[in-house]
Amino acid sequence: MPEFSLPFLAIVGFIAALVLLYAGRNIALHFGLVDRPGGRKQHEGAVPLMGGLVILPVFALLTLISGLYAISPISYLIGGVLFLLSIGFLDDKFHIHAWVRFVIQIWVACYVVVFCDAALYNLGNLFGFGEVDMGPAGKPFAVVCLVLLMNAINMMDGLDGLAAGFVTIAIGWLALAAYNAGSLIQFSLMICLIAPLLAFLVFNARYPFHERASVFLGDGGSLALALLLGWLAISCAQIPETSNVEVQILSPVVIIWIMSVPIIDTFAIFFVRMKQGRSPFEADRLHLHHKILDSGIPAHWATPIIWGIAVVTGGIGYLASQMGVPDYILLYSWSALWLGYTAYRLKHA
Repeated sequence: MPEFSLPFLAIVGFIAALVLLYAGRNIALHFGLVDRPGGRKQHEGAVPLMGGLVILPVFALLTLISGLYAISPISYLIGGVLFLLSIGFLDDKFHIHAWVRFVIQIWVACYVVVFCDAALYNLGNLFGFGEVDMGPAGKPFAVVCLVLLMNAINMMDGLDGLAAGFVTIAIGWLALAAYNAGSLIQFSLMICLIAPLLAFLVFNARYPFHERASVFLGDGGSLALALLLGWLAISCAQIPETSNVEVQILSPVVIIWIMSVPIIDTFAIFFVRMKQGRSPFEADRLHLHHKILDSGIPAHWATPIIWGIAVVTGGIGYLASQMGVPDYILLYSWSALWLGYTAYRLKHA
């Protein structure tokens, strides 16, 4: 239970992140922690890569002053998140080899699954023939999901405000579900994360009188945020042994709907790359936000469009579950959406 009121925590987190982001931009520029245009990167000038270096420490500080940090899974989680953030910082500064980063992601995902109670043991009645019990496969399956989500969010971070905005929207749906389920711990954690995220979007998103991002997340920020989002999603979809939650907050299939944008886009692009005879992990300009930009839609509209899609898909999953729609109907309808989008991308590849 938090020792301070949530509105107080949210205000403190928002203001602290605003101040640190504003002050930290010049420090990042001085030390060369910047992203420079070139290749697939089409932004203007050198942009500080210190969004994650503010968002995640502020989140950790809020969990500390609220008393949430004293809960053992959360304290272990913060440790894993900050470790991944530090590796991302080194990557932003010195460019760690891609395979080394991938191995570290797997290691951190294993750590979170083992020490932060993040296994996926029950997937619900996905196919209409009874509960899908993962058994011993629950832990490795969770590791795979966390690693895939980290890379999907990282690849999504190619347009001002896009990745941070999506994470905020996804956590917003999870927070609504946690609040309605009476899960104060999960809800409080999400508020502690949303506050600095909103402050970051003040500098990262495009809006009137702010034509382009003045701060980027950095690889460490996007990976650490994705790890946090993944753990929060699993904690809502399962009932961990060490948790105070007495009921399942959300069915796992609803999580898929909430994460639809990066998951569907990433898997569709994998098939497109293989059709073209290239590595499915090769970097390119095939993502949804690239295609929207290539169609002639300006960047300041592209991000809100994808945000809107994320709000709609998350809303469909959440509201359908509240109305009692069976898990297998949600899975089959989501699969139709995924297959339809993939077929379209393959046809126009």
